[in-house]
Amino acid sequence: MGAPRSPESQLPLAPHLFQVLLSLLEKDLHGYAILKDISRRTGGEMALGTSTLYATLQRLVRDGFLEETSGPGDEKTQGPPRKCFRITDAGRDLAREEGLRIQRLAREVEESGLFEKLSPAIGGEEGR
Repeated sequence: MGAPRSPESQLPLAPHLFQVLLSLLEKDLHGYAILKDISRRTGGEMALGTSTLYATLQRLVRDGFLEETSGPGDEKTQGPPRKCFRITDAGRDLAREEGLRIQRLAREVEESGLFEKLSPAIGGEEGR
């Protein structure tokens, strides 16, 4: 595991990086479970390919935001334990900082009156 970089130096995060961190906040997961979790939480709006996911996982491990763990063996196939991933304290800090950054942006958008300024033809429904 690499030495964690400061969260601030990593911001803003690419959306897929943030989604991986969110998937691991509650429990350790293997790659396929992370893909399913991201798809479920985003309502299918974000569907990562396996190569993107594993490159992301390698980067987050290298940078000290995740660590690899051994998961339980696959009981259905009697296969070896799957490689799982666990978020580190530095990874939680990174996810928190990105969440706060997004929260600030959302507040700025709300305060800007952007949605009220959009015409119905461009922005959708009135009164959003």
